[in-house]
Amino acid sequence: MNVSVTQSAPSDSSAEQFRHSGYTVIAQAISPESAGFMATYALLQQKWPGYYQPEEMFRAALGRYADALSEALLLDLKPRVERATGLELLPCYSYLRIYGNDAILPKHLDRPSCEISTSLTLGFKAPAPWPLCVQADGMDKSLALMPGDMLVYRGANVPHWRETFIGEYWVQTFLHYVDANGQFTDFKFDGRERIGPFDKLTMRRVFQRPASLGQYDKPATIAADAPCPCGSGLRFRDCHGRNIKK
Repeated sequence: MNVSVTQSAPSDSSAEQFRHSGYTVIAQAISPESAGFMATYALLQQKWPGYYQPEEMFRAALGRYADALSEALLLDLKPRVERATGLELLPCYSYLRIYGNDAILPKHLDRPSCEISTSLTLGFKAPAPWPLCVQADGMDKSLALMPGDMLVYRGANVPHWRETFIGEYWVQTFLHYVDANGQFTDFKFDGRERIGPFDKLTMRRVFQRPASLGQYDKPATIAADAPCPCGSGLRFRDCHGRNIKK
């Protein structure tokens, strides 16, 4: 099945909003039908033992670093994200996540490999859309993203979070880039040799400088020795946990 990517360019106002506020929303970045197909794919992958990793810091979530289908989206949607931001971008990595009932996304900033981030809704089963919140222009903003809708934002600069999820599941994929003319170009591919599926047990990532510089504000309780869910491969206390505000 071919993923249907909406061809119309984001309006100048969308790019201007990104420059001014650090975020913008692309409605139907992919078609709702393609989003639904990918949500079904993500849910079916739960049948494969070990494909997802439990993410305790979100209370009820499963995540997969560099899922093949999400990696394909990372490349296919790059021109669309470049038009929405007005920037030339380098791809870093993708992350596929399934949230369950009572999941929460703590308010946080991301690491350098997420300099320019996107959050794409694939599908959900819930009584109402689950808002994704950003702090921009001096205020908190609640955004409802339907299947196929994508938030584009400066992950390392715009605080973002979600309150408690009420529903059976919510499927989201995250596509991360860096500015090709910015200060984080060495984070291209997120320390990998190439874009594509990645096995943390047999493959390595190499960074020229610390890879995890994000900050969490009032996060859910996380064990200090638990793997950090940002994908750095470090323990939480040595990664995002270093910057928790006490």
